[in-house]
Amino acid sequence: MSKHRPQLLITHLGLALGLVLLASQGQAHGVRGMTSTSETICATATYDDGEPMSYSGVEISAPDSKLPFQSGRTDRNGLFCFKPDKPGEWQLIISDEMGHQVRLKTTVSQDMALLQGKATHEHNAQSMGKAEGVVTGVALIFGLSGCLAWWQSRKKSGKT
Repeated sequence: MSKHRPQLLITHLGLALGLVLLASQGQAHGVRGMTSTSETICATATYDDGEPMSYSGVEISAPDSKLPFQSGRTDRNGLFCFKPDKPGEWQLIISDEMGHQVRLKTTVSQDMALLQGKATHEHNAQSMGKAEGVVTGVALIFGLSGCLAWWQSRKKSGKT
């Protein structure tokens, strides 16, 4: 029994070492990262008063594509960048999910450069600027006050 112990110990150590070596080969793959400067398109979204549309949702559509090319969120400064992979008209929709939305269209040339003067934007037709909101609010107040005054004068004239 004593002559088998050293052989059993060596066998167990060999198996343990083999398992450790096999386990180290089966680890998950690593990751790498890098930063660089390249030809990207950046969009900035702000409200009428200049405040950035922080952390607003962004959806980018590539030319002639039914699926979104990329989606994400603006940073705290209302900035979002992406790198186009084909020429044509690209569309960006930036929405703060509270009714404010900006649609940007930009054209990318064959050499993947942004064509100057081709970027356009349109505000969501449902959203209203500050001036329009104030005018609408004042008009509603005067309109309701006028209807109420007319109704009360009608009651008075009917009683007398």
